[in-house]
Amino acid sequence: MASEPSNYTLEEQIACQIARSFGPGDMIAVMAISNCSLVGAGLAQKLYAADLAIAQQVKGSRGWVWLSDVRLPFPGNQPPGACTETPFFTEEIFDLQLAGKLNVLMSPAQIDKFGNMNISVIGDWSKPTAVLAMARGVPDNTTNGKAVFYVVNNHSPRVFVERVDFVCGYGHGVQRKQGVIKYGRPEKVVSNLGVLDFDDGTGRMRLASVHTGVSVQQVVDSTGFELVLADPVAETPPPTEEELRIIRGDIDPRGVRRLDFVKGEALQAAMKEINAAPQ
Repeated sequence: MASEPSNYTLEEQIACQIARSFGPGDMIAVMAISNCSLVGAGLAQKLYAADLAIAQQVKGSRGWVWLSDVRLPFPGNQPPGACTETPFFTEEIFDLQLAGKLNVLMSPAQIDKFGNMNISVIGDWSKPTAVLAMARGVPDNTTNGKAVFYVVNNHSPRVFVERVDFVCGYGHGVQRKQGVIKYGRPEKVVSNLGVLDFDDGTGRMRLASVHTGVSVQQVVDSTGFELVLADPVAETPPPTEEELRIIRGDIDPRGVRRLDFVKGEALQAAMKEINAAPQ
């Protein structure tokens, strides 16, 4: 890697970890999007995967668009601050997925130690305490696509659970070990505390690295199941000067990415600052 600066933020470190997950020939379908996910995908497109095609669904329609030259706008704009190339329909996404070409970025409501994920309901199916987005395309994503990457903004025992309340996305279970399910395997989870992957032998989630200023014990205490620990657990690599230059100058000059991690008065202040910044 190039020179490593010290003046970076958590969201920049996360975006860089997302970006470095992709390389030449990769395509991405950006699903349950976070700002950091989109920044990471855009950074990958500029630095690590020159032919990367980023697909995002147009809010409130059957349509999708291919995004290039990603630039985050004020939150809520559609399409999301990018040069929109060819519009296309959902059916075409499934064609690409069934061909094993799509890497998918998603944000789970729950995820367990084997990477099974839930975005459907919280609680018992017959009488849930919360109804979410239902399963949508997640079953197909985790059985047909190339690979799945999860992004979690709030690493807590409510998200990282011993057993998900409803399996929407399939993880590293018996069927995958037996070769019944061959595609769409979860590869990585990038949370606000660290980077997690999956142990080759057991299929269990493993803590690979902790972000700057985060301890291993902090991640363990924030997880609702026993993690496999890398030996040793590394510190997540920082962004490079080039990565920061592109994030701050080209992709997200107003700092929309920070909204993933602030609440209350801090969120209101950040929104006000972003809104007042030059377009």
